[in-house]
Parts: sequence; C-alpha cells; structure tokens
Amino acid sequence: MTGTAETGDEIVTVSLVTPKPGRIDEFIEIQTSFQKSVAGRIEGLLGGRLLRSEDGQSLIIMSRFKTHDDLARWSGSELFAGHMARVRPLLAKAHPSRYTAIWRSGDV
Repeated sequence: MTGTAETGDEIVTVSLVTPKPGRIDEFIEIQTSFQKSVAGRIEGLLGGRLLRSEDGQSLIIMSRFKTHDDLARWSGSELFAGHMARVRPLLAKAHPSRYTAIWRSGDV
C-alpha cells in the first residue's frame, strides 16, 4: 500500500443521506445522472463516490476537491443550487460534513 503525507489544500465532502421511504431509487437515478452530466466540468473536482448502505436505507455521497476554493466555487454555483432544489424534496435526512485531508493511501 502506498501513501503520501502531502495532500495540499485538498478537501473531501461526505454526506450521509436518507431518502424518504420509497424514494431511494429515484434519488439514485437523479444523483447519478447529475454526476455523469457534470463530470469533468467542475473545476477542481478530483472525483467522487456514491455508496449505498447494505440495508438499502441510506447513501453516502463523497466528493474530493483539489482546494477549499474549488469547493466554495462549486457549492456556491447555480448548477449546484439547482441540483439541490431537485433532490432535497426526496430526502428524509441529510448530514453533510467537510473533511480536510491529512493523509491518503490508495484510490478511494
């Protein structure tokens, strides 16, 4: 396993979301379609993941940005606001968090 102690100004967002009952498939469809449509168009976005819990009730959305400024530009954009307006009504709960990378290993 290789790693690096240097991550620069990298920041990771992790959101634990629980869609309303019966809405998880709709949420996944909207979220993945959106992610595919903006792939490569978001400045500083290094990658992301959408993970489904084994019980099928919740999801984790993870995004890696090169810098805090890149994340700030993205989260303040009209494109992001429009997407949030579409998915927010599908959610029972959402817990977004931001994490500063201090070390990394592998390709997660």
